[in-house]
Amino acid sequence: MAPSKPLKLKNEIPSNNKKNKFLSIESDDISYSFAARLLGNLNLLRRDKLFCDIDIKIGNEVFSVHKAILTASSPYFHAMFTGGLCEKDQNCVELHGVFPKTFEFILEFMYTGTVVVDKNNVEDLVIAADMFEIIEIITKCSYFLIDQLHETNAIGIYLFARDHNILELKVSAIRYIEEHFPKVIKEEEIYELEKDTFINFLCSEYLKIDSECEMFEAAIKWIKHDIANRKPYVFDILKKVRLPLISFTFLERAINECPDSSLKVALKSVYSDMINQKGCLVPLNAKPRKCAKKDIYVIGGSKRELHSVWDRGLEMHYVSIEKFNTFTRKWAKVPDMRVNRLVPGVASLNGYIYVVGGEEGSNILSSCERYDPETKTWTQVASMVIPRCEFGLCALDGYLYAMGGWVGRDIIDSIERYDPRVDKWEVVGSLSESRFSMGLVSYEGLIYMVGGSSLTQRNMQDLMRYNPVSGKWQKLPSMSIARFQMGVAVLDDYLYVVGGTCRQQVLSSVERYSFKKLYSVAATFE
Repeated sequence: MAPSKPLKLKNEIPSNNKKNKFLSIESDDISYSFAARLLGNLNLLRRDKLFCDIDIKIGNEVFSVHKAILTASSPYFHAMFTGGLCEKDQNCVELHGVFPKTFEFILEFMYTGTVVVDKNNVEDLVIAADMFEIIEIITKCSYFLIDQLHETNAIGIYLFARDHNILELKVSAIRYIEEHFPKVIKEEEIYELEKDTFINFLCSEYLKIDSECEMFEAAIKWIKHDIANRKPYVFDILKKVRLPLISFTFLERAINECPDSSLKVALKSVYSDMINQKGCLVPLNAKPRKCAKKDIYVIGGSKRELHSVWDRGLEMHYVSIEKFNTFTRKWAKVPDMRVNRLVPGVASLNGYIYVVGGEEGSNILSSCERYDPETKTWTQVASMVIPRCEFGLCALDGYLYAMGGWVGRDIIDSIERYDPRVDKWEVVGSLSESRFSMGLVSYEGLIYMVGGSSLTQRNMQDLMRYNPVSGKWQKLPSMSIARFQMGVAVLDDYLYVVGGTCRQQVLSSVERYSFKKLYSVAATFE
């Protein structure tokens, strides 16, 4: 045959993105088509037992296969047939730990690159693919199981992923459990968990729960599920429940309804430890979980109708309360307070909301009422020693602290403390200077007072720290802007100071104080 002339080709290869008008398919598609055809033909050779050079025996079944395909597909077989193992020179290798039907699925994947995963074979496929180190099958099975996650099987899938070290599936299962925890705890699966695994879930910050009461109920149900063997773990389990966020009313009911005498004794011990502020059995302080539902309460207040420039109308005071659900992002009505109060002190302690003092008409109040979110009821509790309004109120170590405020025409400097165990207020100290309209918060055993007004200074910008044990005050770095009647809150090791008034100007700025560092500007309201 005479040699043909060389083809004249272009110097530059056309872009793959530009389809040639003379060809119906792309060059890459041709390559894929060939690869698929090659694999299909190899599988036909296997099924017809042509050119097979080794038999794999599983139970009573024998699979004739090509050693090269198995070696190229699986690190397990690569080590078997290329290393110094005895199977290297054998014509028949017997395998254990895998079912014949499952191995057939594995072979189909080795020869075709495809596998059908369903609820009947997924577990066995994962175990076999893990044995043969075929990551692609494990990944496909993981996606199948992730898609199957449900409150009825999430715990089982989590345990399966954990035991077989399938990280992506394990993480997905944990996230599902955390996202749907109130539904998951209604299933029996979770109560069969071993202690350490159950505690890990109890410790999670990311459980999307309505209330810490759900965690308490889940803990008690886990203990009751095998009470004979789980009694020794009662205190270990309850330590992980954030009991200070649960009202004593709820705990008292749980104790009364507990059918097991020994568990009831343990619960009474925990209750006594909390009520007496010992902290020997369970922590006395706790923060809500990051993903737990948080209700925002708007309590009382006043409103003045502006009819015209000359007629400001009447000022209305409110006993009503509204609650904002951070999950549903909806407002709901809450039972009214018993007393119409203006500028009272408000604080949360032991799962209750306390509303203290304030002003009703021309009267300065000393009375105190408590709201139980569990029973949705208000209860009158002991009155303060000294009536006061526009004062600071905060909770710390099982007590309420009331500081400063107005009494008639005077500003006072006294500090009162309320003990809910004996339902009694007592004067325990004094401010370094009489003050009102300040911000008051507690953090890690100390009380922080910021801003406010005094007899000598209308707009204050200092920050003071009070130690209830020693009764001493310490001056800290001041705010950048003096302010009173502002909002204050503690979040993630920061004290936030929001808005307020300075020299008859309503402020829109926000600054924060780091308990670890100093102040910084956080934001400005638009």
